[in-house]
Amino acid sequence: MPHFTAPDGTELAYHVVGEGDPLLCLPGGPMRASAYLGDLGGLSTQRQLVMLDLRGTGDSSIPVDPATYRCDRQIDDVEALRIHLDVDRVDVLAHSAAGDLAILYAARYPRRKRTCVPGRVTRTLMVRNFP
Repeated sequence: MPHFTAPDGTELAYHVVGEGDPLLCLPGGPMRASAYLGDLGGLSTQRQLVMLDLRGTGDSSIPVDPATYRCDRQIDDVEALRIHLDVDRVDVLAHSAAGDLAILYAARYPRRKRTCVPGRVTRTLMVRNFP
């Protein structure tokens, strides 16, 4: 299982399925590993799916600071994965609650995302102004 190190030192894992241009896939649901995404209904025949196990899920490590589970604190994990993959710009596909993370990533790193498809955005994100 490939791993990389998040900015706070947490070891994070990701899974790669398929070939082609990379598509960064963010799993939704609280504490859900990316394995349930499978091959996204056959999308792996056209794209290389890079499925991140968010901190504390799947093969990723549990962070020292539990506050880093917050969505707005995981934005830099996504950017660290992009850098690790050595791609200039990335397409991001988010499922369910990870839609918030995808939108926050696109807002913080607009020049690093090529496209962003959030599965769902919560009311909290719509009314809260994160730093």
